Amino acid sequence: MVRKKKDEQEKPQRRARGEGSVFEREDSRWVARISLGGGKRKEEYYDSRGEAERARRRMLNERDGGKLVTQRDQTLEEYLNYWLETTRLLVNETTHIMRSNYLRGRVIPALGHVKLRKLTVEMFQKLYQEWAKEPLSPNTIRLIHGLVRQALEDAVRWKKLAYNPVQHAKLPKAKRPDIPILTKEQVERVLECAHEMKLYALFRMALLLGIRQGELLGLKWSNVDLEAATVKIDCTVSYGKDPDTGKYRFIEGDPKTKASRRVIPLPQDIVKALHQHREQQEAMRACAAHWEDRGLVFCTRTGNYIAAKNIRVMFDRLLKMAGLEHMKFHALRHNANAILRRMKIDAVVRQQILGHEKIDMTDGTYGHATQEDLREAVQELDQLFPHLEEE
Repeated sequence: MVRKKKDEQEKPQRRARGEGSVFEREDSRWVARISLGGGKRKEEYYDSRGEAERARRRMLNERDGGKLVTQRDQTLEEYLNYWLETTRLLVNETTHIMRSNYLRGRVIPALGHVKLRKLTVEMFQKLYQEWAKEPLSPNTIRLIHGLVRQALEDAVRWKKLAYNPVQHAKLPKAKRPDIPILTKEQVERVLECAHEMKLYALFRMALLLGIRQGELLGLKWSNVDLEAATVKIDCTVSYGKDPDTGKYRFIEGDPKTKASRRVIPLPQDIVKALHQHREQQEAMRACAAHWEDRGLVFCTRTGNYIAAKNIRVMFDRLLKMAGLEHMKFHALRHNANAILRRMKIDAVVRQQILGHEKIDMTDGTYGHATQEDLREAVQELDQLFPHLEEE
């Protein structure tokens, strides 16, 4: 009996080693086949079984390394929309809306048509340069880049890409905003002018305690204990475009970070201001034809949320009354830290009042020294090391 050659014995059969398969066709060519998922597969053809076997192992390595797509060959737009929905439940609603607006408003219109595997660092580099000419602030460009990088890192992790094409992009240097720090006299002037305004308590809490605008707009009377003189921060309100409906609406969500959830003791002047504010609100409510009972401390004439743009209008009016240059409302938070620092309040205490996660933020990003502070420091040096009297 003549023994058949090994290759002839296996000729009509598939031979699988691990995942994927290698087999010989009727035309004597060998096929290397692997599965790509979703009912799809990839095949390559060779003259010998050894070549096909090596090809099978290579294709498996490429697939597992992300060089071969495992489902559909997605565009960047399809992937980013998928990523936004996949990560939606992992972040608060405000963060999801921010991500959606930047990615769908900035990245997708420019590069959404490009296949995921065709993305290059040069594409993103060119896009960032175009944004800088608009001009879009360096900090905003860096923020959007961070979102894209995070999304594409997940694409690598999910085997959709072999590497992150945006990871080595050159970014504009972060710009630290110029925050005006008020002198003691200017602070007193601002508070004096604010006393005549309907939102006096809001401006006083922002300037002296550094409570964020969104935290103040979402503050409810149920979180204010005037007898114990405390305020509990556990909510924030913003106004933005809903990515699902395309319409703008108020969004009530969790505070910015875990450290932002805090209970702040209130000084008696703010307790008094809140008492007066509540009395005024009750009078306004009694006269209103319609009132939305949201329990808000700071609200419109009908009890609804106050839009941030209206706060900006009132704040600009306050600065003009006080004879000061324009500044952002957020600058009050920096000034609160400066005021507490002048009072020699410990950094850890200031950190907890402001709701910072790290003390480096309190004394780094929010640390400012005025000419007044520098002058006082030099005067203390004079007292510590008095000049020697001339002989």
